[in-house]
Amino acid sequence: MKRVALLSVLLLTVVATNAQIGVNSLEEFDKNKNFVIEKGKSNWFLSAGANANIYFGQQDNNIKFINRISGGGAIFFGKWVTPWMGFRMGVDAAQYRCAVVGSDNGNFIVKGGFWDKALTRNNVENLKEQRFFAFNPNIDIFFSLFNSLGRVKEKRIFDMVLSVGTGFFVNSGNRVNPETNINGKYNTFAPSINLGLLNKFRLSDGWDLGIEFKGGWVSNLFDGQIYNGEKYSEGDIVASIGLTIIYKFKPRRNTAYTPTYYKDETEIKDCLDKYNKLKSEQEVLLAEKERIIDVNTELSSENRRLRDSINNAKPLVKKLSTTIKKDVITVIEYSIGSSLLTASDRAKLKQAAEIIKSHPDYTYEVCGYADNTTGSKEINVRLRNARANRAIDQLLHYGVNRNQILKSTNDGQLPGTSTRAIVVQQVECD
Repeated sequence: MKRVALLSVLLLTVVATNAQIGVNSLEEFDKNKNFVIEKGKSNWFLSAGANANIYFGQQDNNIKFINRISGGGAIFFGKWVTPWMGFRMGVDAAQYRCAVVGSDNGNFIVKGGFWDKALTRNNVENLKEQRFFAFNPNIDIFFSLFNSLGRVKEKRIFDMVLSVGTGFFVNSGNRVNPETNINGKYNTFAPSINLGLLNKFRLSDGWDLGIEFKGGWVSNLFDGQIYNGEKYSEGDIVASIGLTIIYKFKPRRNTAYTPTYYKDETEIKDCLDKYNKLKSEQEVLLAEKERIIDVNTELSSENRRLRDSINNAKPLVKKLSTTIKKDVITVIEYSIGSSLLTASDRAKLKQAAEIIKSHPDYTYEVCGYADNTTGSKEINVRLRNARANRAIDQLLHYGVNRNQILKSTNDGQLPGTSTRAIVVQQVECD
């Protein structure tokens, strides 16, 4: 008996755990099922009904099935916690008719009562009747199969509700013969496990009609049947089918879950400050993006202009290359302290490269100048060399033979221009 009670507690624990897992998976399956667990007074109900019952003891199959059916009833009080899960507490009560073969051993043998042979299978003789009225208080957890596996509907016309729970059977003590009661008591009790399936039809907002199939297991201690002097260790089965009416108390609702976020004023201010800062940075980046687009457009236009100028100058370069022998090819001027080549400077060097390549037998000198009136001597030496080196590198980039180029520097005054320049010429620097 202790083992049965422990099994019942374990069963309820497993069912409750699985129910919670089911809720989580359902929330992922269908967001419309994300409802608040109703902890207050909502969704309570009361159900009552009548049923037909039968008891399956070890020797009861000697009686024809239809002759063992007896009436009973049930009343329950419960609550839907979510649209797909709830609980109920109540009691089933029924009059059971059983049999004992060739023995006085049984808890509820009717004194002097024998089954009519016409009601038995195979005309069994000496088949004594057991008859008792029993209560089955129990508590169940139940699940709406349609709301669990599909979309939640508040006004679903038909639903199937599965219930599982535990309780115990109690005999009223009526009509018990103390001479045949093996326990020596008028009242006896045994634990039970119950399983049910309710087919529920919606009649209105407040009323439902149900057809419920129920089954259960009860310890064999209850009817006390003994065969060949040994008590059966297996349990017995009880089953019923009944018609149930259900009243749903107000308020009747399922509240959808709406998350609420709480922040103190400091957190809100910090968030707003961060938002405004990010928005300002975004505006600056967008403005910079527009500026870069404009610059790229201008550079593209300048590149097209330079390409057109170069293409137009090629015939002139070719003509000049046949006549220039010892003149200056090109002069490039720089800003103070700079040795960088501009796009215009590179265009001049490209024209000079065309002249140099058209005279492969000549040697050309690239001379770097620096301002000797400003800056230190070391800086001016570095600038002269940097200006000459960059010009040479650009000429080589345009395909000039390195063996045709000589490098030179000069800190003197360059006639006709500033002292911040390079000169490409065919003769030595003045």
